[in-house]
Amino acid sequence: MVSTEPCLIKLHAFEGPLDLLLYLIKKNEVNIYDIPIAVITEQYLMYLEVMRELNLEIVGDYLMIAAELGLIKSKMLLPKPEVEEEEGDPRAELVRRLLEYQRYKEAAGALLAFDILERDVFTRIIQDEDDSDEINQPVRTDLWSLIEAFRAIWNRKDFSSISDIKLELELITLEQTVSELITKLKTHKNVLFEALFSENPTRFEIIITFLAVLELIKSGLLIAYQDFSYSPIQILYVGDNPPYYSKVVDEIK
Repeated sequence: MVSTEPCLIKLHAFEGPLDLLLYLIKKNEVNIYDIPIAVITEQYLMYLEVMRELNLEIVGDYLMIAAELGLIKSKMLLPKPEVEEEEGDPRAELVRRLLEYQRYKEAAGALLAFDILERDVFTRIIQDEDDSDEINQPVRTDLWSLIEAFRAIWNRKDFSSISDIKLELELITLEQTVSELITKLKTHKNVLFEALFSENPTRFEIIITFLAVLELIKSGLLIAYQDFSYSPIQILYVGDNPPYYSKVVDEIK
């Protein structure tokens, strides 16, 4: 009998709450020293809601940052006292941590680049005719961009009662979806992220497909990338080792 228990994907295998904040700051094109707390808090909570919908395991750090954002927001909304006091900007400590995290992230990326230099399939040097500028393309897609792409697909689908009936009759497991994706990608190797979803899926099918994609990316069998920032996300199959695939499936069970 197939278990109907929800499957949890551990989010800390990808990025953390500070990484999400940096993503939102970059996405909104705002100054990290002057973060619009109300806007960023609203978007941060929206991402947490999507992660709950996907049944991703949200560790305590995400909730702590959410509470901290709420506290900062409330402090900034309070009327300033007539007598000025040197309390400082309530965002200052968060900005300090974000800058520190950003430095560590950039340093880690630089160290990793030494290991993958000349062999990473996603590094390509493009030179202008005058050889003055070099651009590295494409770029790997982070978790938050994947979640955003998932939301776009979810919002476009017109779920019908027929789909809901289909869900009751055909229960799909994460293991089955992983297997189907690998079979599909072994044939096509490289596909658009949207092409991984069927035309008339149930709500559950969309969620389970996305969770399978995350699991395969975490396992190293798939890589999500974009030709450049904000271009369509593409999925590349990079694993073709049967024993390794068996190990991945065993870990999901």
